[in-house]
Amino acid sequence: MNIEEYFQSLTTEFDSLKNRVRNFIQDAHWLTDGEWKESVLRSFLVRRLPETIKVGRGFVVTSDGPSSQCDILLYRASAPTLFKDGDLVFLTPDAVVGIIEVKSKTDSRTLRLALEKFAEIGTKLGSDRDCFFGLFSYETEIQNDQQILEALRDVCNHETKIVDMLSLGCHTFIRWWKQKPDGEIQHYERWHSYKLQNMSAGYFIANVLAFVCPEYVLRNKWLWFPEEGKESKKTDDIAYATGDAEDERT
Repeated sequence: MNIEEYFQSLTTEFDSLKNRVRNFIQDAHWLTDGEWKESVLRSFLVRRLPETIKVGRGFVVTSDGPSSQCDILLYRASAPTLFKDGDLVFLTPDAVVGIIEVKSKTDSRTLRLALEKFAEIGTKLGSDRDCFFGLFSYETEIQNDQQILEALRDVCNHETKIVDMLSLGCHTFIRWWKQKPDGEIQHYERWHSYKLQNMSAGYFIANVLAFVCPEYVLRNKWLWFPEEGKESKKTDDIAYATGDAEDERT
């Protein structure tokens, strides 16, 4: 099985679907276009996640009130919902396993706004956070990976605010590593940026599955990720830094 070609086909499929609605409405209603792009990713996830995980959109409700609206919420099927109508859900923090923000196109401004939204949600969840954060953007204007990494370091300055993965356009993928990716168990805490030729969406989907069902994905890693791996395609990395910590970038 050629996983690299499979990832490329997934990314090509996302790229071909992104303007399906815009071709009809042009710029008449950007909200509808955005909702379509969210629904495309939700459909991809529904087809691959186990029945124990549900996919919706909506809000996480804490003792401090509701979060801002989340484009995609992955939550445990066994958990009760505060409210559910179609794919709109209101959930308690312990029900949530993943929160994903979807963008049509990312530039430096929209990237920072998305990270700040995650930071706000993470702060609200606080010690109750037990889920991953992911950003998926169909296109990107940011060509400098260092710029992305520095934005992550600046905004995600507390463990509750960590954004675990980003797929920007067809080629750029960012992954948070709490431990070294070679499997060595040690205090690491860095983001790695990668240039994955036409494979970023495929890696995003596979990493979502790895976060949600690690025992199944890691046991059969050769079926879920290309044999070569992505570390050979790493472009840069940056250390997690709290508040007044100095930049430890290498």
